[in-house]
Amino acid sequence: MKDFFGYIKSKVFIKHLAISTISLAVVLWILFKLLGVYTHHGETAEVPDFKGKKIAELDNFVSDKHVGYIIIDSIYSPEEAPGVVIKQDPEPKSLVKHNRVIYLYVTSTQAPQMAMPKLVDRSTRQAVFMIESYGLKVGKITEISGDCKGCVLKQFFNGKEIAAGEVIKKGSKIDLAVGRKDDEYALPVDSAAVVNDPETN
Repeated sequence: MKDFFGYIKSKVFIKHLAISTISLAVVLWILFKLLGVYTHHGETAEVPDFKGKKIAELDNFVSDKHVGYIIIDSIYSPEEAPGVVIKQDPEPKSLVKHNRVIYLYVTSTQAPQMAMPKLVDRSTRQAVFMIESYGLKVGKITEISGDCKGCVLKQFFNGKEIAAGEVIKKGSKIDLAVGRKDDEYALPVDSAAVVNDPETN
């Protein structure tokens, strides 16, 4: 034991201990440097604006942006062209680490299918509200002779009468034939004029 304590107090032990400590410190410093390079520590990229870009353009668009992308959902939007980005996460101009994945939402290339609602026997106002709430479009509204004034007698799609429950694409245009109690010649009327007719309110 006396020899052991004498050894750790010797210059040889102290010299080896100093060399080992310095060597360990150098190795750890190199490892941390290499880890920083591997993870791009401290390097950030600005998120580009993907909105409005077509799916076919995305690979070229991100080639020099230091970010990646994944399309995670498609959303039907009749106001937008199909196959384009309408939403992203994170938002444009956000600062993120290099090679961060940006999550994209694109417009669907096909409109979803749905069941045609029953508009017959409803007032014009109710029918117009239902058409719009179901994601359909109001087409031509025509008055024809009928027993009830201002109520829907027939519903049409592409010029043909369509029954409630039939499968139809969202965004389709629906025409209506509404009743009038006289025998005057049926005239097409503007949908807004029919909706605002005091008799139908």
